[in-house]
Amino acid sequence: MGEVNGFPMPILRDTRSSIDVVCLKVVKPEMFTGEHVWVQQPLDDTPMCLPLAEVELKGEFGHLITKAAVVSNKADKGRYPLGNRTQLLWKR
Repeated sequence: MGEVNGFPMPILRDTRSSIDVVCLKVVKPEMFTGEHVWVQQPLDDTPMCLPLAEVELKGEFGHLITKAAVVSNKADKGRYPLGNRTQLLWKR
């Protein structure tokens, strides 16, 4: 268990994902970077353009600020999938 922007949430490693994904309900408007990424889910035929936001992660592993693609609240699974990009930041 960890924290994402101060919200308690399981932070799980997703080795198939290049970018982290976060639910809109834990992102404040000022956290949006103005950047966007195209994301394609394994079972979807078409990619989606999602906004990026800075997120603060805390847990047993330490503390880090990174960027994540923001999905709608109805897509919330109650966990934070940590992608390959953030994993590389942690190794530095």
